Amino acid sequence: MKLAWVIMALSAALCAGAQASGSVMDKFALADNVNIMDEEQFGIVNGLATVGVNHQRLGSISGLWSPPYVASNLLIEPRIDGKAIPVTGYAWLPFMVVEQGAAEGLLFTCDITLAEGVRGGIISVSVQNRGDKPMAVPFSFAVSGGLAQTNTWEFGRPESGGDALTKDGCALVVRCSNEAAPLLELAPGARGSVHAAFAVGSEAGAAAACAELLRAPRGVTPAARGAWEKRTEDLFARVPRLECDDILLTAWYNRSLMHLLMNRWELPGLVLNPYYSTGSVKGGCVCDYLWNFGEVWEILPLYDPAAMRAHIAQFLRGDITQHFAFNAVTGEAFGPWYPVNQEKIIGLIYYYVKVTGDAAFLAETVGDKTVLDWAVSNALHGDDVKRPVALIDYGPSNSHLELRRGLPYNHVMPDLNGRRVMNYLRAAELCDAVGKPMPVLRERAAELAKVLKKELWDSDLRWFRFRNEKGEPDTRYTVQLFKLFNSPVLDKEEEAGLLSHFNEKEFLSKYGLHSLAKQDPAYDTADIDNGGPGICTGFVPQIMERLYNCGHADAADDLLQRVLWWGYRLPYWGDSIVADKEDYRRDTPLQCTIDGMAGAQGIIFGLFGVAPQFDGSVSVTPHLPAFVKHLALRGLKLRGKTMDIEVEGKRFCVKSDSATQEGDIGKSTTVR
Repeated sequence: MKLAWVIMALSAALCAGAQASGSVMDKFALADNVNIMDEEQFGIVNGLATVGVNHQRLGSISGLWSPPYVASNLLIEPRIDGKAIPVTGYAWLPFMVVEQGAAEGLLFTCDITLAEGVRGGIISVSVQNRGDKPMAVPFSFAVSGGLAQTNTWEFGRPESGGDALTKDGCALVVRCSNEAAPLLELAPGARGSVHAAFAVGSEAGAAAACAELLRAPRGVTPAARGAWEKRTEDLFARVPRLECDDILLTAWYNRSLMHLLMNRWELPGLVLNPYYSTGSVKGGCVCDYLWNFGEVWEILPLYDPAAMRAHIAQFLRGDITQHFAFNAVTGEAFGPWYPVNQEKIIGLIYYYVKVTGDAAFLAETVGDKTVLDWAVSNALHGDDVKRPVALIDYGPSNSHLELRRGLPYNHVMPDLNGRRVMNYLRAAELCDAVGKPMPVLRERAAELAKVLKKELWDSDLRWFRFRNEKGEPDTRYTVQLFKLFNSPVLDKEEEAGLLSHFNEKEFLSKYGLHSLAKQDPAYDTADIDNGGPGICTGFVPQIMERLYNCGHADAADDLLQRVLWWGYRLPYWGDSIVADKEDYRRDTPLQCTIDGMAGAQGIIFGLFGVAPQFDGSVSVTPHLPAFVKHLALRGLKLRGKTMDIEVEGKRFCVKSDSATQEGDIGKSTTVR
């Protein structure tokens, strides 16, 4: 870990040197000397628009997306005598990139900033003559690309094509400060500056926005930075701060939380405002997928409970027994049914009520049912309470585990059938919370756990098998089975059996967790998210959290330490990350995934063992990883309480509004 400390120090030094330090710089900045992300996936956002940044060519942006506008082939690039300017160093922030460059005796500094409150921004370039003779610098901005409008925002990035930046009364306007004087006259040692403003919208509105940006260009970046400082302050007013002597763990927690800000859109015309998208950077996945949104069921109600209610209702308005997503612009449901839909929607409802205490939400009507009725009907989806409990055959679709080598995992799957147990139990708790008990839900949960073990557990393999299209037993060593940890579906034999596979010969590598065990015949080095060499980003903290909460803190600590590199090698986390080296999945438009915030969620609700209860109390069962000496969670606001949790040595302390409670690590205390 010593090398990582050096890397973090170098990154912080470069960022501090590029701009004045502040809370955003301290927590979210990433420098070029540590970034492993390619230009193709590299970009910035401001809640109204997103652009790609070509970090090897100074001041160069590629593509702009701001629903419904798309200019995917846009290029704006400063040039000297027609040539791009090479970058010698840069620092990234969510809303801007600060760059340095050098060419032909000139020193350049550049800010690429998405302006506050604008569907666009500014490229500001400062040029210094480092020579001993006057120079006439032929400075220009190359501009090309085409504009389109679309209401289709799904998995891929929308494409514009063409070369017209004005179309149907709308425009992407680019204005340069040096249009009338393309030569910069610089005496020895003198500095000059040029700016290019860009904005999209109505032709008149975009032109006016550019004119306003150029009126005081030096103030655009400080204003945007100040706005992000306020957003960050607001974030940590709602979500607790992590205090820790391990710089890597702190960086990991903070970078995870950053996805709350980067995936939040406050854009007129979207079906919800604010709107939390599955992806954000460079226009990929600006829709909302339930399988992804449902990964953040505990932390989002801490930060934005009203928005979480609205998103749950929007998913329920679509038929989630038929579709897995909704469109950000139209609200229309689309795509196939994913069999994890039911777990996700029930979990979202369950944790919203548990975290906020807002049980009245369960009586709200969405479509033809109350929210509670939706929870119960989804728990019973595929079941018939008039018949004995049976395992569900989910059919031939490979949508749950999209393996590429022709060795499927489908039909009667143990992890999906196992999750049904928690679906029943969560729905039963919601019924109890409003005085409408449904004993049949708990009865079927208990029976299903027995059926699952009887029909699919293999005591020799210490693993659950699945039944294929012929009804024959087959085996896929998928990480999905670890989602059953901390669930009553597992008895002691099954839990110990699954945990026995949590090792470096099968699922673990130096840099993380594999989605498929290395010895599985379906293992495919090209299939990052499901086929083995990496894993979907949200799965690691989810499994880590479950391991903490079912008493396997050592395994959870080990997993957490393996993935801490995520916090200082990537500006944001895409849909899946590699496990056997420091790398990420590139063949996906889903970069900056909303379930990146599951990392911080796992720290709060797993490592610190925070568990809100329906009666308004909060249980706390913290742990202390072996690589950490001091750990604290400051300003946790939950169920009307404000708490600080401190952990050191073998003891912990919980300070709340009304009392201070102490205990031994691994034991629980309850704040009422």
